[in-house]
Amino acid sequence: MPIWLGAQVGVFYSAITVVTLLVIASSSVHGFRFSVVDFLVGSFATLVILGWALGWVQWGHLVIVCWGWMIPYMGGRLMPSRVNPQWIYSCIATGALAASCLAIAEFLSGKNLFVLIKLNNNLYQAWHTLRYRGGELRVEGAFGQSIALSASLAMCSVFILVVCWPQWLKLLSLLILATAVGLTFSRIGMIVLLLTLVIGLLTLHREMLPAFRWKVAGFLAAGSLVGLPLLAEVFSAAGSEATGSAAYREEIFSLFDTASFLGLAKSWTASADGKIYYGTFQSIDSELVLTALRFGLIPVFLLIGAIICCVLTVMFKRATPAAVAVTGMIPAFATVALITQYATLAWFLAGLAVATYPRAVTTLGAGALALTTHTRPSTATTTAPLKVYGEEAPWLRS
Repeated sequence: MPIWLGAQVGVFYSAITVVTLLVIASSSVHGFRFSVVDFLVGSFATLVILGWALGWVQWGHLVIVCWGWMIPYMGGRLMPSRVNPQWIYSCIATGALAASCLAIAEFLSGKNLFVLIKLNNNLYQAWHTLRYRGGELRVEGAFGQSIALSASLAMCSVFILVVCWPQWLKLLSLLILATAVGLTFSRIGMIVLLLTLVIGLLTLHREMLPAFRWKVAGFLAAGSLVGLPLLAEVFSAAGSEATGSAAYREEIFSLFDTASFLGLAKSWTASADGKIYYGTFQSIDSELVLTALRFGLIPVFLLIGAIICCVLTVMFKRATPAAVAVTGMIPAFATVALITQYATLAWFLAGLAVATYPRAVTTLGAGALALTTHTRPSTATTTAPLKVYGEEAPWLRS
């Protein structure tokens, strides 16, 4: 559902926030294990609250962290306490496939059904406008922005790799998803999609058969050969609009020099008509820079530390699909702001990555082995148990 669908009860509760709160309320803390990433994320939130109490952080920015970031993080962190992660992966993959089909239909029809859901609130005014590049509609679905849609679909692509679907269906789903990402005409979305799939193929050996990994690799190669020339024509037609967008992102990194250790940046100003500026910029399309300007360098370093922990799990073969999704998004964190449902999904997957991190040696029985290899249960019973996870990485022990 669109981000503007919700109700104002003190603060604005979007539909996706309400659903996440219900997930948290129905979850269990039994067996919950506090991790280093939990400490880093919790310290970040604590510093933001402290900064607000001292008058160094704005109320609106505090709401973004507490309602927009911490609620989905806790949702992802606790949801596996009630349901199997494979079920969560299937839901994410199914949702991504549905969103991709709607995006393609939007491009073919030239109409976005979600903008027809009109509400008299600021979020609708901010996100209902459709955008074009090189004369072509940039699809955005319910996400209010084509970049948010492309980044979200790119993150979800890894879950299509690991769900227990027939291989032909997974390849078809990847084709549909890649087409939808291409129709956003977002370069960062395409980069993240390619990076996420490559990392998944290289690290998720337990979840995919070698033959399937080769098929996906061939799909990526063929898709690049066919799709890139077509996309290049659109970017060429966009001319200075596309190149100016890239140059702008380079310029905003100079604002790092104005960031405080904790709290608002020195470059923050408010005009007489209520518009907010950081230096000469009113819009900051880099979450890394924006977080530093809103909350300070110390909170940013805490989040960077959490991301590094995620990268280390991938590097040392402790990867989970959610960890791959977060790792693949690193280029986007530096070039795209966390907006609309993209922010919710990114933080949900961060919590899910922590919750599904392998903590001990696990031996799968016949049924689990059948799921992992897509082998029939009758055949799997004669196979030796499969050792899945190794000893927990020492730097992530609590």
